[in-house]
Amino acid sequence: MTYDVSFMTQDGLAALRGDCARMVPHWVLPRSPWEVERPVVQVGAAGIHGVVVPASAARLIDSLAGFED
Repeated sequence: MTYDVSFMTQDGLAALRGDCARMVPHWVLPRSPWEVERPVVQVGAAGIHGVVVPASAARLIDSLAGFED
């Protein structure tokens, strides 16, 4: 299969870049609530409660430590 790329001349690419540059203001969207940077709250080990990890998952994660080298 072949593709016709004859339209992609330097002038054509320059025109495409210009068109894209003119469209940029139309692409800007307000940030979504999940994209807004929030301050990070440091929580110590005592602040983590209610998390239950199955023993099999804990063993799996523990065994992965040998692969870090």
